[in-house]
Amino acid sequence: KIAGKKAAPVIAALICLIIPLQMVSQTWDDHDRSGRYTCRDFGQNYLISLQEKGYPIIFTNGDNDTFPLWYNFETEGFRTDARCCNLSYLMTDWYIDQMKRPAYNSPALPISFERIDYQTGTNDAVPIKLDAKQKLLSSNPKDVVDKSFELHNVLDYWIKQHGVIPTDTIWLKIDKDAVLRSGMKIPDQYLGATDEETKAKMPDRMVISLKGKSRLYKNEIMMLDLIAHCNWERPLYMATTVTSSSYMNLENFFLLEGLAYRITPFEWGKFNSNPIDTDKMYANLMNYKFGGADNPDLYLDETVRRMCISHRRLFTQLASQLIDEGKNDKALELLNKIDKGISSEALPQNDWYNVETANLYLMLGQVEKGGRMLTDIADNMMSTLCWYLSMNNRNLKLSQAQFRETTKRMDTFVMPMLSYCLEDKTFESLQKDYKTICDQFESRVK
Repeated sequence: KIAGKKAAPVIAALICLIIPLQMVSQTWDDHDRSGRYTCRDFGQNYLISLQEKGYPIIFTNGDNDTFPLWYNFETEGFRTDARCCNLSYLMTDWYIDQMKRPAYNSPALPISFERIDYQTGTNDAVPIKLDAKQKLLSSNPKDVVDKSFELHNVLDYWIKQHGVIPTDTIWLKIDKDAVLRSGMKIPDQYLGATDEETKAKMPDRMVISLKGKSRLYKNEIMMLDLIAHCNWERPLYMATTVTSSSYMNLENFFLLEGLAYRITPFEWGKFNSNPIDTDKMYANLMNYKFGGADNPDLYLDETVRRMCISHRRLFTQLASQLIDEGKNDKALELLNKIDKGISSEALPQNDWYNVETANLYLMLGQVEKGGRMLTDIADNMMSTLCWYLSMNNRNLKLSQAQFRETTKRMDTFVMPMLSYCLEDKTFESLQKDYKTICDQFESRVK
């Protein structure tokens, strides 16, 4: 009895020890962060995307495009000349207070509003009243009304003094000398042989449409205020991860330079559906780092995977543009950098941008590399299809749309390109296996 009493706590202690050991053995790889510096490096990639001169400002929106930048400012001392401005926080008076003060090596943001004009409860949401526009037009000359809708006047008179916006179209006179000094890319259509010729070709105004909006929120008003007072020489950027609902109808003025769009006074959409400053973006992307994502054994959680996919998309987008411009050597350098930087073992290649990357390799004459990538994509997609087939019939029928979307990609892109890359026998074997999977699916969902 005494021996039994002594054994009981020992056994209990052993059981209590075995349970956490079992948990560690099964889940260690899912929680091991050693060797992973993606947060630091991806944060630096955002900052690398910003122009080096002029104390740039980047608008961000969420945790993953804000906190890594703050970390790099505070801990790494990286690009402390830049300023991260979070649009979610820009709704609050205390954060605007911070933005109006210098931080690190970044001067204060040139926000013209006094605290009384942005304190909580003041100008939180300013209504756009088009009936006021009609009253103005009915009682004033058109040119007087037009001047009334100039951005500085809208901010200083209508918003600050009257708490209303009487128009859905505002404009800003473009300081053309400031644009030339800013270092931003100018559309080819406006370039002249001299600066004077270029200025003569530039539009005189930047016209901002507020159509579809019934009000402007405080953060949107602050964005407009910064556009008015940074005057292009202090560069303004929008992180590519900010949702389009926060663009405030400015997307036509965006120019892609990396993980950030530069806000310009030019409507790029008139000339190019995919406006990119290829020279700047190439230089930026070639300096990007990937925080250990080249390690095939590194665990990448969902958030890091999304950021890795965003990087792949960015490199593919620029490489495609460079090929269009006949800069094939630079395009190949980019594709090789991202292929090496993010391991296909750590992040399997099965999304659309991987298919596009493989296609670009083929266009560059890299048939072996493109074929290898396509084979990996096909294997991953077929594994996904087999996973769907492992479901019971009810769940398989519920997953029909996802299954068919995968087969659509296989049929439309992957298989036709593989027929070009693979030997006939190898391709026929793959085609046979794929057909078997599709036939099993069709027989079960009837």
